[in-house]
Amino acid sequence: MRSILLASFIVLTLRLLAQQPLAELEPATIRIGEQVSLKYTVAYRMDHGGGNVVWPVIGDTLPQHIEVVRDSGIDTIMPDKQNDPYSFVQTRTLTVTSFDSGYWAVEPLRFVVNGDTVESNALVLTVNTVEVDTSQAIRDIKGIYEVPFSLMDWLKDNWRWVAGGAVAVAAIVLALLFLLRRKPKVAVAVVEPALPVHVRVLNALDAIEGKRLWQQGLHKQYHSEVTDLLRSYIEERFGAPALEKTTDELLQELKLSSMRREHREQLGNILRLADFVKFAKLTPAPAENEQLMTAARRFVQETAGPEEKNPVPNANPPVHAH
Repeated sequence: MRSILLASFIVLTLRLLAQQPLAELEPATIRIGEQVSLKYTVAYRMDHGGGNVVWPVIGDTLPQHIEVVRDSGIDTIMPDKQNDPYSFVQTRTLTVTSFDSGYWAVEPLRFVVNGDTVESNALVLTVNTVEVDTSQAIRDIKGIYEVPFSLMDWLKDNWRWVAGGAVAVAAIVLALLFLLRRKPKVAVAVVEPALPVHVRVLNALDAIEGKRLWQQGLHKQYHSEVTDLLRSYIEERFGAPALEKTTDELLQELKLSSMRREHREQLGNILRLADFVKFAKLTPAPAENEQLMTAARRFVQETAGPEEKNPVPNANPPVHAH
């Protein structure tokens, strides 16, 4: 019994250590106003239903006088996709600086990795002052030197604006002359009703199926085109930035939308299968490829808005003038 408990404790400890985010400062010592790279790395696995990483909110400043100049965003990579296709790493690099000398602690950030709350390691940023040579006399600031105006120099600096303005004036004059000489024609007013977004997406899915991509062995292209189309549909239908998010980030974002839970689960199954095909080089069975298209159509049909499922007839039919 003791050996079983000890083995379970060792496995749990190794799991937590593997998931612990790593924080790195490069360099760790700067002068006031210089910039330094602060990189966070989170390793996780996607097997057995895992693969969920929730990052903490990072604002414009960190505690203890450290300011964030630039945020690279989250980048997901596969360090060893041939030997271990379920291992993933997310990285995020912050460019930070400080305008106060001293030793400032970069406090640990809290992450949620596969449901477990873990913290990154703490760091110390050393900020030194700029050395001043006190043996030299302090010189006053020089006054402003007024440069005499030169038309040729001004034209050299602004000739693009002058040329562009001349072209614009000439285009306006020619347009006015054309409109004045043009004879009025009888206009034909034709109102073309726009297709609802779910109809356009279903037509696009039919077009993808007609290419017969997976039947030719192009599994990655087939899954990419279907999921990219669904992400574009989500952006237009629910207003979520789907094309810029990973699968887990998108599903987390959609919790705040009007999409129902069962539809989010349908979407998650579709996107995760496509992730395995695109990143883990999984070769799906023919039945899985067919099920992908069936699931995509059902998701679009069930999430279409009521105004799209029952569009209002055109109250103003096309009018043709005679």
